[in-house]
Amino acid sequence: MTMKQFWQSLADANDELNAFINGGLPSTTEKRHKDFVRRWEKMKEKAEVLCDQIEKQADASIEPVEIVLPWNSSQFSEAWQNWKEYLIEQHHKYVKSRMEYAALAYLKKLSEGREEVAIEYLQFAMANGYPRFFKVTNKNYEQPTIAGGRGDGDY
Repeated sequence: MTMKQFWQSLADANDELNAFINGGLPSTTEKRHKDFVRRWEKMKEKAEVLCDQIEKQADASIEPVEIVLPWNSSQFSEAWQNWKEYLIEQHHKYVKSRMEYAALAYLKKLSEGREEVAIEYLQFAMANGYPRFFKVTNKNYEQPTIAGGRGDGDY
């Protein structure tokens, strides 16, 4: 839903509320409904300011950086795409360009420039439900993490 659609639905709800109030309320509720209407008007003003701020932020979007994979093979390209889709599906985390750029550089460093190791790290993280990848050691495979602690190299 865009801000304009949101604002229109708020305006429609406001019109319905005004029609209800102006339809004739008992005089015993008049004071309470005036207080409510005053608070409602303040809420609408705040909502309008917030919508304007959100629209301005959306208009001032940042240009994404170019992403170049550290390895050109189809195996790594597929593994990386699977990783990004996994993050969305499992953790509701969308990878934007600067995060992707930094993550690829970090993965290359962790794997010491070895593509097969990088793919293994990605698969290990996905298989175990982790929201980030890390250096996998034999200790990761042999010893379970103590409850409440972190695995070797997890950040």
